[in-house]
Amino acid sequence: MTSWLHTTALLAAQHSHWRRLGDGLYRSKSRPEFADFLPYLIFAAVLAAVIAVVVLIIKRNDMSESCNDPQKLFRELSRAHRLGRANRRLLSQLATARKLRQPAEVFLSPAAFELSSLPPQLRSQQPRLEKLRERLF
Repeated sequence: MTSWLHTTALLAAQHSHWRRLGDGLYRSKSRPEFADFLPYLIFAAVLAAVIAVVVLIIKRNDMSESCNDPQKLFRELSRAHRLGRANRRLLSQLATARKLRQPAEVFLSPAAFELSSLPPQLRSQQPRLEKLRERLF
């Protein structure tokens, strides 16, 4: 009987210790402060920026919409001909060197690939330009 009373008394004493275990850990505030929301605001701003960049890239490369953008037309024609980045850059340089109004005109003008009148900065690219001319025309 005595051991039962001792056990009950010990459990009761432990219960009061467990109940007070969390005292002082969380101080209740009457109002949340701005600093409490700062990590969430930073996360939301970064997420919004990432979404905006992704939407911009998708919209820039969306070839289903018609537009009046010479660079987009050049990209669309390059994609249709399955040209890589190096070939696109070379065609863009060729259009600039030939002083074409729009870079996409190189896809319509075989004369732009005339090797005898190549500008000096593109003479080293003559073999690549010959292959591109054969591929496009």
